[in-house]
Amino acid sequence: MDADLLRADLAALYPQYGLRAAHAGTVLVGPTDEELLELAAVVAEPGGVVEPGREGELLGWPSDAGDVAARRFLEGAWRLREAPTAVRWRAPLAVIDGGRALGLAVLSHDHHDPAGTVRTSSWLARAEQGRGLGRRVRLMLLELAFGHLGAARAVTSAAEGNAASLRVSQRCGYRETHRGTGAGGVVEVHLAVTPAAWRRRRLPDVEVDGVDAVRAALEG
Repeated sequence: MDADLLRADLAALYPQYGLRAAHAGTVLVGPTDEELLELAAVVAEPGGVVEPGREGELLGWPSDAGDVAARRFLEGAWRLREAPTAVRWRAPLAVIDGGRALGLAVLSHDHHDPAGTVRTSSWLARAEQGRGLGRRVRLMLLELAFGHLGAARAVTSAAEGNAASLRVSQRCGYRETHRGTGAGGVVEVHLAVTPAAWRRRRLPDVEVDGVDAVRAALEG
């Protein structure tokens, strides 16, 4: 079945799956099962996302590989399929570049987050890191959040040792707000960005679709 038709069926039930942002050949879209299986294969490969032995640099990333890792990823991704409400919503977006699924980005808001605050997170296949794609994906997420969904603040976090992720956040205008100690004693760096800081770095000509249905769900 055509991926866009599958996406349309998902969006009829979960409007966040109709979100789409495109820029310079990179597209963020609600993931179909076919795309999630592509990403599960990346996760299952040893070193597919993070160098073996450095999993602690990705918060919450397990050290599993193979089928165990693939199942864990898929089950987590499927749990994101829930109807959005004003107090809790999660919008997973497959990162498509060159016709392939290369990573996953998530824009979300939870019930204990301050009004107007969204969370941003993303990961890319290790082979695709280091060429500026991570920054583009993050700025595309912020385009959705600030440019179309009315967010007033976006937050993210990374392990203290994850220099690449922290660098991407800083280049997108995020600034450190505080630190804490997470699972396994990992020091977590928390960062936030405002619309004003984002606008100075805003990507030109990002094409966005599907926001009206999401806004209606959040206001309903």
